[in-house]
Amino acid sequence: MNEKIIRYIDKWWFRHFIFIGIPLILFLPFLINGELITWNDSIFHFTRIYEVIKEQQHNQFFPDIVQYSGLQNWGYGLNFFYPTYALTPLILLWRLSGNPVLAFILFDIFIVYFSSVINYSVLKKASNNTLNSFLFSLIYVLTACTGTGLWLSIPVVRLALITQFTSNIVFLFAPVILISFYQIIFKSQKSFWRTAVVFSALSVMLSIPATLGLVFLIVGMVIVGTFRKRMNVRNILFLLKIAVAIIFLSAIFIIPFLEQRLGSSWASLPNKPALWGMSFFDRVIKKIFDFSDILSIFVIVIFILLILRKKLNHNFKCIAFSYLASLLFLYSSVFPWYLVQNVLSGALQMTYRWDFIPHIIGSYFVAKGIVALASEKNKMVLLFPLVALIFAVLGMYGNTISTYFPVIPPGQVGATKPQNTILNESFEPTNESLRYSVPYRVNNKNISMILNRNFATRKDWGINPDDPSWSSLAFDDYRIEGQYKDYRNVYANSLVKFEGKFHKNMTSAQGEDFFINNLPANVNKVQAPITYLKGFKAFNRNGKELTSYKNKDGFIEIESKGVDRIKITYKKTFLHKISIFISTISWIFIIFGMLFNKFLKIKKRNNREKISNRSSSLQRRRSSRTIRQRGK
Repeated sequence: MNEKIIRYIDKWWFRHFIFIGIPLILFLPFLINGELITWNDSIFHFTRIYEVIKEQQHNQFFPDIVQYSGLQNWGYGLNFFYPTYALTPLILLWRLSGNPVLAFILFDIFIVYFSSVINYSVLKKASNNTLNSFLFSLIYVLTACTGTGLWLSIPVVRLALITQFTSNIVFLFAPVILISFYQIIFKSQKSFWRTAVVFSALSVMLSIPATLGLVFLIVGMVIVGTFRKRMNVRNILFLLKIAVAIIFLSAIFIIPFLEQRLGSSWASLPNKPALWGMSFFDRVIKKIFDFSDILSIFVIVIFILLILRKKLNHNFKCIAFSYLASLLFLYSSVFPWYLVQNVLSGALQMTYRWDFIPHIIGSYFVAKGIVALASEKNKMVLLFPLVALIFAVLGMYGNTISTYFPVIPPGQVGATKPQNTILNESFEPTNESLRYSVPYRVNNKNISMILNRNFATRKDWGINPDDPSWSSLAFDDYRIEGQYKDYRNVYANSLVKFEGKFHKNMTSAQGEDFFINNLPANVNKVQAPITYLKGFKAFNRNGKELTSYKNKDGFIEIESKGVDRIKITYKKTFLHKISIFISTISWIFIIFGMLFNKFLKIKKRNNREKISNRSSSLQRRRSSRTIRQRGK
């Protein structure tokens, strides 16, 4: 039976039918209904992509600062720290369809399909084991989870909820990167450089936390490879070339990011101390018993079956131990996270952002175990992927569709009012519901409530007239040290400072330009309510550039010299422009290079087939001639 299954898997159409069928099963209800159930993070992702689209509509194809999402957000350097370039297909779908919700659904389907295809292809190339590669790609996509707080949490659920969106995209194709580097370092198979370079660059341009985990693992491989005498000067130089290629491809993000990051003392991102070295019992053991972590259940079942069938060899023991060790590393105090929490909090925030580590190991153990056991129990090959799919469907629908049919608490009269503790019921995005972290029912008709949220009044937000403005772009995260703590009211309410006092209602924004209006004639220095970034320029009414710099509080300060109006705009720095050129040329080279290499392979294969056909034809003619001669 295994041979029959392998023959089917080897067929291109069958393999891709399975890989596209899975995301269609998972996302079909949303596709039919035209509505997504999203989480609080979705507000951030919707509005930041909407900002990029509005910049593109104004012929700005390489975004830098926020310009079209409200006065309180103008000048915020979100795109320097949270890249959007790798989401270009999603942006194109949004613009072509004019339907943001449909664009996200189609993009999610494509990501799940593509990650399954590429994980299978790379592992198949590395191991030359069709069945193991196929099972791994299915098990990993359907069971690997990241994050907390969700029942049956898996990446596809979080893609649908649009929470930790980019990290989960990297999560899905992380095996491609690690397998590629493993083959290069330990097997000296240099042909894996393309997948190593391309997917590493995409990872950099999607998620810094996930990329950081990948970098640590790759560095660990290099160290182990050195001790095992797998590394020599030639291999080291080859890895350096790969690193340079990755930097070139992702230069469009890396160079501006480093230029701004190193130019000021930035505050760390907010993190939750409780999520650093969490309770192993709460995060792992409890999820096994409530069937939330189906992968760990699979690992336990396969481990027991291998013992009973006397197939638990040294290799299986090492993989199982690695799985347990990686879980202890992330979700216990075995590793002293408290020592590095402050150092890593700015990039990692929570340890579950590295969940791909145990889940790659666990998925490989399960796939390898199924193959070993299938020689006696053929049905296992079909059973485990089917169970994984069932639980993935339960996870997807249990976190989304079930919110349409909540269990109302006894004694409740009338409709449920949104509040942060509610997880089992979804709400239309309104001025009231958007104040809370609840599931939202987002469709093409009501998404404008989210997209235009930054232009709502304080009355709409439900806050007092003098309270800081609200932002859907997480505008507190990327600020110079001390600004959030001491000066949040300044940038949130767009307060201008001069002569030692703050003044309101003096600013306005018109697309690319920010204005400070009605300045008194005797004012010589003005602090703008904008966090300093390299590239900001200030001009007077006549277009003459004014001296501007970063003051001690991290804001832009302008020597106004008595002008009544100041215009502030952002001009890309020289390094930023160079980075765009480097990345553009690099991507053109690698895409055309890969296409040309593919063309040469096809041409070479066709030539071999022609030679083979000629040889066969010649052989047939010789055989016919021989037969005729014998007949005479």
